[in-house]
Amino acid sequence: MKELDDDSYQNRETFARYGLAMYHAQCVEKSLAMLVSCVFNKEFLQSTRDRREEIQNEEFSKTMGRLLKRLKKQITIPPNLDKTLSESLEKRNWLAHDYFLERGIQMMTPKGKKKMIEELTSLSDYFSKLDAHLTKIYESAMKKLDITETADEGVKRLIQKAEKNI
Repeated sequence: MKELDDDSYQNRETFARYGLAMYHAQCVEKSLAMLVSCVFNKEFLQSTRDRREEIQNEEFSKTMGRLLKRLKKQITIPPNLDKTLSESLEKRNWLAHDYFLERGIQMMTPKGKKKMIEELTSLSDYFSKLDAHLTKIYESAMKKLDITETADEGVKRLIQKAEKNI
């Protein structure tokens, strides 16, 4: 394999870090979907297995903003978490829709790319930590509600869907 020059290496790292940051942002989104569909959804707890699957599919198709609005209707979110979730939505939307538009000029210089790599690494870490926090919340609640089997099935369905698209 041919070794990359410094510029090509930085380009690859910038796009790789962007991909990782978006991946972690999507993990936050899916954790919100688990909270909305399973943990804080009274209908889910009283439904048949088939209806539970329908509920999960409905919620997993929603955007992060719609999931956050739904969660706020279901429960009172503690102020510090509410602030973090609102900030994460803003960061996710900026990353998805405006990041390269706003950072395009920085892509022209090694110093700019280095700064972008650091920024994207920081965003990835931010989303990863938030996802870990949300995952602990829904896993703990689902264990108390004795619905862990359903969560595992939901994750398996997501993996199967992803594998079909490969």
